[in-house]
Formats: sequence, structure tokens, C-alpha cells
Amino acid sequence: MDRRRKVTVALSAVALAWVGAKQFGGGAADAPVAKVVAVQAKPLRMAAGTPLAGYAPEATGQTALADDLPPALPEPADPCAITLEAFGEEGAMIGLTLMAPCRAGARVTLRHGGLTVAMQTLATGSLFTSIPAMEATGAVEAVFDDGVTVAAVAPVPDVAGLRRLAVEWQDADRFALNGFEIGADYGEAGHRTVANGGVIALGDPAVSPAALAEVYTFPDPAASRVTVEAEVTEATCGRELAGRLLLSENGAARATDLALAMPECDTAGGFVVLNNPLPETTLAAAE
Repeated sequence: MDRRRKVTVALSAVALAWVGAKQFGGGAADAPVAKVVAVQAKPLRMAAGTPLAGYAPEATGQTALADDLPPALPEPADPCAITLEAFGEEGAMIGLTLMAPCRAGARVTLRHGGLTVAMQTLATGSLFTSIPAMEATGAVEAVFDDGVTVAAVAPVPDVAGLRRLAVEWQDADRFALNGFEIGADYGEAGHRTVANGGVIALGDPAVSPAALAEVYTFPDPAASRVTVEAEVTEATCGRELAGRLLLSENGAARATDLALAMPECDTAGGFVVLNNPLPETTLAAAE
């Protein structure tokens, strides 16, 4: 019994091998081969968009194959995008963060409440700085020399309770602010300048053309006074200096043009002082 079972298995193996040889070895076709051909599957390759036989999306409720494609990827972010962020800081200041990755070492003008100063981006195209708020709205613009402009807003309500004076100028038309508190005179305690931190200097003198400014905040308008002065140098003597004054009160800024006639160059080393830079009747709304 076991012997016959072994023989039967051996004969079956031989028969399968023979059928394979007939089909792939090029021999004459016979009945077993015809049966194999009759059950071959249909080819799986077809032209794109050819519907499968018997497949009806409308009938089955399935979505068409074209609709199964993944959604289109979003457009890549612009690597040269420019952004400006503004935020309020202590002392009624506005902090600024400018990011311009493709504008390394670029001149950029900051504008706020009539105040206009020029600075330069770092090698990374960024700029981090702070400016005294001149208006409570806190609107700031950063303008590049080719006209590209970005803006940001950081409301500074605290500035409404302060009085600030700014003087601004371009290139060699140099001015300086002096604050005098509690009856102080030049060189005495209470005399405030950029040198001792009582006056804030803005702008980068290294950029061209330069747009610079100084800003003084009155700690007590009733007990403080301020002057605007210009030093007589080879760059300023014998001509008229042009600038602008900005006065911030009640959270709004007003501006007036400033013109100062300088003496001849034989007086180099002296100063021309404007003792009353706040004639209320001459100040106009800042643009």
C-alpha cells in the first residue's frame, strides 16, 4: 500500500514536469496545454484612463480614479520674504525686528509719527532696534531704497502722558539736543545729552545718505527746558543747515521745518544755539 502511494506521487511529479516542458519547451500543443491557455488571466497593463470592465463608479458610489489623486502641494515659501514685527517696550518705546534674508547690508528707512531715520541691515539681512514712540498708534514703516515697504503696528498708549521733542537731519547737517532739568546748566547735574544717556540718538551715520535724529523726553515739562544746537565745523560753516523738529504731546506728533544759518568758517569750534525750539504757533501736523 505504501509502496503504491509512493509510486503514484512520483508519476504525478513526472506528469507535471512533462506538461511544463510541452508548454514552454516549444513542443507540439495537446489537450492539457489547451486547457492551460484557456484559463490565462487578462493582461494587467492598459492605457491610462481605460475603465476596468464591470467598474461603474456611479453605480457603486465610489469616486473616480482621477479624484483619488493627492491634493497639489502648496507653493513653497518665498526665501526672500521681508517681514517687520513691532512690539511695545518699557519707557514708551517701540521694539522692531526686521527680517530681509536677501538684503544683507541694505539701507532701510524707518518711519514713525513723522520721524525718519536710516539704518542698515546685518549680514543676515536682519535689523533689531528700538525707537521712541512719537504717536500712540505705534504705526511703523520700513522702506528700502528700491521702494519695497513693510509695515507693522504696536500701539503705545503710555506715550499720551509724555512730552517728547525730536530733531532730525540728513548727512552733514548736524544738530544736537540738550535737556536741562531742575534748573541745571551746561555741564551740571541734570544736563541731558546723548553722551550721558538723557537723549536718544537714532540712525546709522555710516549709511549714505544718512538720516539721523535725536529724541529727548521731558521728565517734567514744567521743570525742564531744551535747546537745539549746531557745532561750527568745516562741514557746516558758512551755510544754512536744514532739519526738522517733531513735538509729541497727548499721543500725537506735530512737525515743523528747521533752518539754521551758520557763521563763517573763521569761527570753527563754536556753537549756534536755538534756545526756544518750541514756538507752539509754528508747529504743524506731522506728515
